[in-house]
Amino acid sequence: MAGNDLNQKYTIEKYCSKSDLVKLFGTGIVEPIWNELNDFRRRLSVEMPIYDAARVKFRLTYIDPMQAKNAQTNDHVTAYVGGYSKLQAGTVAHYTFTRDMLQNSLREIAKFNKLDASEITITNILESREIDSQYKILSNYYAALLEVQKANNEEINEDFLAKYYAILRGEEELTCFYRINDASSLLSRALVDRDYDKGIPSHLIDGIMPELLTYIDNSDVSLASRLSATFFMFNFVKPFDVYNMELACILAKRIIASSNANASSIYVPIESFINDAEFFGNTSVEVKRTHDFTYAFLRGADLINAAFDVAIDRILDVHATSLDNEVKLGSDEAKIKQEFGVTTQPEKPKVAQQKKSETKNQIIAKAERNALHFDFENLSEKELKLKAKELLETDPYLNKHQADFYVHHCTPGRYYSIQQYVKFEHVVYETARTSLDLLAKRGYYREQTVKNKYVYTPINKE
Repeated sequence: MAGNDLNQKYTIEKYCSKSDLVKLFGTGIVEPIWNELNDFRRRLSVEMPIYDAARVKFRLTYIDPMQAKNAQTNDHVTAYVGGYSKLQAGTVAHYTFTRDMLQNSLREIAKFNKLDASEITITNILESREIDSQYKILSNYYAALLEVQKANNEEINEDFLAKYYAILRGEEELTCFYRINDASSLLSRALVDRDYDKGIPSHLIDGIMPELLTYIDNSDVSLASRLSATFFMFNFVKPFDVYNMELACILAKRIIASSNANASSIYVPIESFINDAEFFGNTSVEVKRTHDFTYAFLRGADLINAAFDVAIDRILDVHATSLDNEVKLGSDEAKIKQEFGVTTQPEKPKVAQQKKSETKNQIIAKAERNALHFDFENLSEKELKLKAKELLETDPYLNKHQADFYVHHCTPGRYYSIQQYVKFEHVVYETARTSLDLLAKRGYYREQTVKNKYVYTPINKE
């Protein structure tokens, strides 16, 4: 096979490592091919201003797939910023999206810290309620997110790190900064060919971190490169005694903010990055072994784009399932439309015009005609369970919780709150709200606002 073909297949089409070649060829004798690939890659590579414990700089190989991934990331940022700008503040769509993304972020931080945080715990954090001390890192992380949202133009430097490290630690003033201890005294003696699972020798941190911060604060460097370098280096150097990867996530949000995302950067669930076993496993080992950062870039770009995909898809979902992009909360017509699932269809002008002309009373009357109402008062618990089962069999759109709640709360003339659903079904607020909204759309309840609180009253079909 000619050299050009090798380069195309094992560098351009797939950026293979030496171990990849061993697996592909089924032999450990791959030196000639590996040397050919390395020569080709070095001709296309540039040194980065970041380096390892032995002060050997990492390098990037500029190949077409890398440029393509940079373009993909830029497209993702543009799509995200454009989509988020359409979520008007004060609408249910905006609330649902931001709430979901914050919950997503906290779940990832909990997963990283091996914390079994329930949905109720996460909701309590978002609503500033008291939580068990074991979840303190989650509430501190949330506080850091709110701060980086408020101050999304801060310069990225050591003062930035100190500020957010203090927030993560729950301290008003830091009593320590960079790590001064090493896991082993031998660690500081051998600087070559080490993985540094516990971090580089502490006396080298002061020299490496300023170079990294300068690099990732440079807006001329691609977003994918800056974010990948942030996560790789914070894991490699481990500059702090604790919360290195949490701080890397906060730093990543700030970097994303500089790419026109501004305050909305905190809703990109970049925290999923730190739970990727591949990046912090085989990929990072390969980078440390070869000083070729291209491996980290290619994997990191995919993780970054995936995080943006989650946010973009959720924006599309909330737009598709609500009319809140049309009218802000407080409009009776908007709430009624949302309540009963009335949508317009531009491709069918006549139908759209007919639905637009429906009055509030007509919409309510239509829902009431379709309503299923049962008289479940004075039934035993066993009989109520049978009714819930019957309800599930007659309406496949409902789930067990919704059917269970309804058969217990369907007395005409009474009003039931979201909090009642939370307590009765042992779910979080957002799940309760979504469930009651579905029941309202299916014609079981009518949603009303009483003193700025949503309540749901059964629709009596009589």
